Amino acid sequence: MSHWKSEVLPDLNSFDYIVVGAGSAGCVLAGRLSEDSSRRVLVLEAGPRDVALMKPFGLSYYFDMSRFEWGYWSQPDPTRNMRTDHWRRGRVVGGSGSVNGMNYVRGTRADYDRWAAMGNYGWSADDVMPLFRIIERCEPGYATSPDYSIRGASGPLSVREVRHCHPLTEAFLQAAQAAGFDRTPDYNGAQQEGVGYGQFNQRRGMRWSSADAFLKPALQRKNLHLITEALVHKLNIEKGRVTGVSFEWDGVMLEASAAKVILCGGAINTPQLLMLSGIGDAESLKALGIDVVLDLPSVGRNLMEHPLIRPTFRVKAPSYSPSHGIWQKGRFLAKYLSTGQGPIATLTEAQAFLRTSPEESEPDVQMHFGVAGVVYSDDPSFYKGLKVLQYPSFSVSINKSYPLSRGQIRLASSDVKAVPLIEPNLLSDDRDVETLVRGIGILRRIVSNAPLAEMIVEEVEPGALSISNEALGAYVRNRTGLAYHPAGTCRMGIDDDAVVTPDLKVRGVENLWIADASVMPHLISGNINAACMMIGEKLARQFTKGEQEGRRSETLVASA
Repeated sequence: MSHWKSEVLPDLNSFDYIVVGAGSAGCVLAGRLSEDSSRRVLVLEAGPRDVALMKPFGLSYYFDMSRFEWGYWSQPDPTRNMRTDHWRRGRVVGGSGSVNGMNYVRGTRADYDRWAAMGNYGWSADDVMPLFRIIERCEPGYATSPDYSIRGASGPLSVREVRHCHPLTEAFLQAAQAAGFDRTPDYNGAQQEGVGYGQFNQRRGMRWSSADAFLKPALQRKNLHLITEALVHKLNIEKGRVTGVSFEWDGVMLEASAAKVILCGGAINTPQLLMLSGIGDAESLKALGIDVVLDLPSVGRNLMEHPLIRPTFRVKAPSYSPSHGIWQKGRFLAKYLSTGQGPIATLTEAQAFLRTSPEESEPDVQMHFGVAGVVYSDDPSFYKGLKVLQYPSFSVSINKSYPLSRGQIRLASSDVKAVPLIEPNLLSDDRDVETLVRGIGILRRIVSNAPLAEMIVEEVEPGALSISNEALGAYVRNRTGLAYHPAGTCRMGIDDDAVVTPDLKVRGVENLWIADASVMPHLISGNINAACMMIGEKLARQFTKGEQEGRRSETLVASA
């Protein structure tokens, strides 16, 4: 039976909750909040429903995905020789979780203890790690079976470890161990540091997004309503109190009202909507003719992204690169149909979380081992600005876990349909460049070990001539791109510059919360999709706890 309900507009008055954005956190929130049948919940998503062809990862490279994403390109970046990037963000049910690589990474305990140490009470590892366990359903059969005292076994979100790996993947893992790096049986378990098989939010090799896990099953409930292709133009604010939203649907402007409004648009769209609604830097808003509701200059600032480079190597035997015609593709399809594995499921089969210097207290780079050679292209017609090499090859993506560089999101105009100005400043801090240079050195040390060394023909990028730190620094400046992990533009904290308080409530306005990557005060070590789902789970539980305490108070008053 289909999970989708026909989209007949409900009565738009007096919802308990409006969730703006059916992304990774928004789907979790909507599903959890609607478990209480007394609540009326409305979800507004700017994009369409997801489709079956988005489920196998490999097909997305051949399927036109443009209608399922925002089509954002960043401004020329002076820290990277004026490079521009395609900031691929999902505009579809499931959000970016419906178009990403499905890598499932919790982050380390130290990541969340760092958040708490910044004054964000309730966000320590002891607070949030149980939430990951609640949402997960980890398949048995990892390299060692998951430790279910740490990992979840019965949650809605399916998580699997890659199996039946390519020989190159096994060679990479062995070479890393020969280079002195530990093998970690579960980088989402007791120890992140080391090298291990990749983990993905998939079921039987198919994408299992937060929409699949939380939203679609909940849509059978009468108290939950999803409206797709609904573009929210602004928040409706009266005397400092958010009363609802104005949105466009089928060419008509409509209004919906609610007791609580939660923004789940992500690190680009959430600050954009705040600024369009008059919440942001007052002088900038006035210059665009926007009436100022709340002078909050930090909205849109503190943009963080994992800077990523992609060293690539040519090899002797076939990899997953499309080098052997239709027969090779037929083998890929057969493997996928029989095992749910291989390049149609994912090109990335191993990950590493490593320290580039003994002075580092924890891993400062993340590596994705991809069994196909992928390089950047200046031709925007290539998927995400990338192209897959047509000869046997592999790439290892290296990103800095805790970048020090910061960018910002600004409005181009007061038009909601104008693309916001994305200014990444991705390498504005030289220390980020230095970390990536050291990361290349670590990778070269790994690939020089057997059995991987015997399989390599040449280093395609950065190339054998790039030896000195100066040459590698130039390569990093020239070729660093995105990990597609934007965060921090509505940072939570207890200081005056924070956009939201630790309970995710927007400072200075009533009835407005944010739950998405924009609230992260610091990036985590790894892909951020799992953390976004955790944020949605946490806010849903906060609302439930608040309502229960409110009802208890009312009972005590009535009985007094």
